Amino acid sequence: MLADDDLARIYHQRSQQTLGVWREPATAATHTGFYPESLKAIATGIQPELSPSVRHLLAELGQQTRHDPLADTMQPDHFHLTFLAITPALYDRQRQPENCAGLKRLAAAYCLEQELTIRELRLVALPNQLLLAGIPDTADIACRAAFWNALQRSEWAELLRQRYNGSRQPPPFWHSTLLRYHASILPDYLQRFFQARSEQRYGEICGKIRLRLVSYNWSESEELA
Repeated sequence: MLADDDLARIYHQRSQQTLGVWREPATAATHTGFYPESLKAIATGIQPELSPSVRHLLAELGQQTRHDPLADTMQPDHFHLTFLAITPALYDRQRQPENCAGLKRLAAAYCLEQELTIRELRLVALPNQLLLAGIPDTADIACRAAFWNALQRSEWAELLRQRYNGSRQPPPFWHSTLLRYHASILPDYLQRFFQARSEQRYGEICGKIRLRLVSYNWSESEELA
């Protein structure tokens, strides 16, 4: 299980790797798109009240990107932090999730309605994204791992595998994606935005974990039927 220092080191290393890609743009992977915007996925996560520092960060980012059609920036009303996504983006009006009773029982047993707090929030850079990531409590890391393992033993195992590209363990990051940029790397002005704020900390967020059917940015979020 990752300690606080381990997770902070992972975040720092990922941003350092990204800085290297920005210096050598030819090394960036070709941008092939993000999640399908017209489809929804099943996920667990929180939609917390925003602290003043996070709200201010979103306002600054929105101001910077307001005239850039390639920038897909998180809106404050859609802010969320995913605890664990369960499926890829598969669902629309024609295809709805089915046989969810067992999933609801699993989620209730392992995480639903529990308070999740993520502290020491900081920006983390990917080549064409900006994340707001932080440190969970040790108990929450264990809780997510237990929920992951329970899903692996359930009828949802294959969809979980598809969502996380066959990974055998949950993703290490605890984050919200503040910006997706529809190109291989961020433009210079957003690189500078990150570099000017990379050492800043944005406090903590907390909220109760919910099980939802959501669009890629949680602009659409509903209870499972």
